Amino acid sequence: MELFENQVRNDKAYQGHKVFPLLDSLIEFYNCVYMFGPDFITDGVISGLLNVDKVACGSLAGSLDSVRIVLKEGRINDAYALVRKYHDGIIAILYINVYIAENYSLQNFVVEKIQQWVNNKQKLPSAEKMLDKIRKHDPLKDLEKLFDFDGLYHRIRRLTNGNTHYNKLYYLWLNNNMICNSNRVTELDNLYACIHHLFIFHFSYMYMLNPHYMMSSDYMDALDCDSKPEEGSQYWVAPYVKEVFEKYIVTKRPDVADFMRNHTEMEL
Repeated sequence: MELFENQVRNDKAYQGHKVFPLLDSLIEFYNCVYMFGPDFITDGVISGLLNVDKVACGSLAGSLDSVRIVLKEGRINDAYALVRKYHDGIIAILYINVYIAENYSLQNFVVEKIQQWVNNKQKLPSAEKMLDKIRKHDPLKDLEKLFDFDGLYHRIRRLTNGNTHYNKLYYLWLNNNMICNSNRVTELDNLYACIHHLFIFHFSYMYMLNPHYMMSSDYMDALDCDSKPEEGSQYWVAPYVKEVFEKYIVTKRPDVADFMRNHTEMEL
């Protein structure tokens, strides 16, 4: 036996946990948004970046890939800290979208606060203030009612914060892959739930703020080829969007899925 033997590397229950297929799917989704998503220019920003959302999705894919890497090695405490980073990234990009939606106009063509952030000259507010802004965005107040931000999402935040700041000795043990720990699979269950719920939050808000971002390439491809787009093709949804919607939104939160279908012209 190796002196520093990794107790999870050959643990079938651990390595075969459903959190890993979830991470694989979400990483692929975010990478598809980054690579193949529509290249709409972000309103209110005129230099430094064409599409903030696509860059954000590329970063979120990276955060989840980091979660996957450290979990495979049994570094569960590190994974929780990275899930908090994933949460922070979601809040930041949704806040930017909300702030632009509330401040952009033909008279205010450059949203200075966001432009300064793009130019690396201004920080965003705290996560708590940004989330409060997102929740109070009037056009999505009915969607906000479907999310238990003061209960479930507060508990997710508290759990990931606790691991980040080592609020319990137990959290230090979670990063030790050389000991036998009967709680590891339970912790993977918890991480699965945290990541799944955070993704539902991001997916629904991202596409309700910008439903045209879920559009398939068929309509634009036809225009690029000087062809007449097929009737209604501007409402078709990209396959990678449809796949995660049906797999992770419809199955877990059919109420959120119904809201999205009923409040957008896109064919989800």
